[in-house]
Amino acid sequence: MTMWTWAGETGRQLRAAGQDELAEAVTALPELSEAGDAVKVEALARSAMRTARRLVAEAAKGDNAVAPAVPASVPGVFGPPTLFFLAHWPLAVRVGALAEGRRALEQARAAAEDEPAPHEYGPLPVSALETLVRCHANIDARGTTDQRRELLSARRLSGWESTPAWPAFTLARVHLLIDEDQADRAEAELRRYEHTATGPAVLGSEGIFALVRALRYQDKHTDALDVLDRMEAELGLGEAEPGGPVNPRRTALRRVIRFERARLLSWLARLGLCDARQAIGLLPTVEEAETYPKLRSAWVEAVENLVCQGSVRNDWRLGVRVTTWSRYFERVGAPRRGAELALAATRLASGRGARWVAECSAQRAERLIRELGAAEEIIGDLAEVRSMVRGMKSIQPMAPAAGILEFLRAQPAEEVNPEEQAEQVNAALMEQPHDNALLSALGQVGRTLMLSDAATEPQWRHVREQPGDQRAALSLLETLLHDNDTAGVRNLVRTLAAGALVPQQQREHRSIAPQQAQDAQQPQPTQNARAAQYSQLAQYSQESPAAERAHVPQHAQTASRHAQPESGEDAAAQQEAAPREQPVPERQETAGAVRFGVSG
Repeated sequence: MTMWTWAGETGRQLRAAGQDELAEAVTALPELSEAGDAVKVEALARSAMRTARRLVAEAAKGDNAVAPAVPASVPGVFGPPTLFFLAHWPLAVRVGALAEGRRALEQARAAAEDEPAPHEYGPLPVSALETLVRCHANIDARGTTDQRRELLSARRLSGWESTPAWPAFTLARVHLLIDEDQADRAEAELRRYEHTATGPAVLGSEGIFALVRALRYQDKHTDALDVLDRMEAELGLGEAEPGGPVNPRRTALRRVIRFERARLLSWLARLGLCDARQAIGLLPTVEEAETYPKLRSAWVEAVENLVCQGSVRNDWRLGVRVTTWSRYFERVGAPRRGAELALAATRLASGRGARWVAECSAQRAERLIRELGAAEEIIGDLAEVRSMVRGMKSIQPMAPAAGILEFLRAQPAEEVNPEEQAEQVNAALMEQPHDNALLSALGQVGRTLMLSDAATEPQWRHVREQPGDQRAALSLLETLLHDNDTAGVRNLVRTLAAGALVPQQQREHRSIAPQQAQDAQQPQPTQNARAAQYSQLAQYSQESPAAERAHVPQHAQTASRHAQPESGEDAAAQQEAAPREQPVPERQETAGAVRFGVSG
């Protein structure tokens, strides 16, 4: 019995017992998780768990209640496996569709430790141990093979062979073989299931996508396309009648097929083996990739292949998108995917001549690669992009440093290029490192390009040297808040408070006695008072976001002179505060809002 079969049978039993809400949750949760709808998964699982616990409590308080032989159960309705099933999916969708790594690791470990034996209360349909294995793979697929091999050992999996969770463990072992550079063995294992009567049904769609991955790692792209074609044909045979209810699982499967097919065709087009227009026609929209983090790597790979063919425009907006996604994986603790996207961002930036963006992306890739194991191949990729950056032309100032901002303001709107503006501002800062207008401009353009962390470096240097410069402190504070960097905000408050105390102590040591008496009559600001002042400043800035913040319009041909906010929420802040929610488009800014680093 597979997990899907178990969910269907359990749902029918719950409906027969009059528990329609629980039946709906049991059947819908795995479908919503596969579709990547983390918000609905969280809400539905929470509601179903409340209902289940209420039923358990009512059964225990009945007139002729007898303590059930099995805890957390309602005799004749459901048992512990159902409760484990309901509680499983909020974490599973975070590790699955949202591709979280270290951010979910502690919770995944705790869930695996609390998991009962597979047959203690009846066969478990899902396993927290498999979620933990997937979490390690998200962190570093090639560098965590030892941990995953131990978690998937025969000793750890003893007893799971006859449970509905077993196919998930089988596929976890297949992916482990691929990450150990044994894709041929992984393919052989999956092909073995193809020749059995129930094999394809046991492994399901995940087995097909695992086979596609194994074939792709062996450069068998045409064979992988054939597998996807067969899968799509089978989905079409079971299509619902026109006007009937839409199955979210079919929609999710078709989405993954499009992403994988676009990746395969784009590579074949890059090799000259097919027409690039085939891949372009199948390429999913950037909004789809934004919504489903697990699929972002496939989208970036496909687009980079098409850029190499000259079939897709390589502009600064594409760079912003790839940088945003790289930083997302960095935040959720998935450094290998973050490093791979940072390397892609570096290659794309080098191709369009954006030196500063390329340098920042290469630095991020290098920082993330330090966290990886088995990094020989990706270190080689880093060396390659480093040589590309070194071979780029040096930045030539368009105007003297003192007048660069006025020069950039005077340029026509259709010539707006935030990457070029960042380079010019940085070149000017080399001559005037403490110029407030230039520092503020760099912070603004850094927010536009989603490189706020790089833009804060010169701002931090200035604030540490001149902590009394309130304008510079406010500019740095705005950049930190845009990045949702609460630790940076606290560090800024401490820096400003400490800097405010030092000059006061120096004045006290230099003053003569009469002057000391005179000064004593006038209250001096204390460190605590000044720290409180800056704390209030930080709080006010958080409550009153900058008026110029907006989202980057995805299809704008030219940047406007004024900010045009779009609807949406700050995904970075939302995901940090509530990581179980489905991500919405990451915060970005229009080029017009910070026109060449100048807000007005």
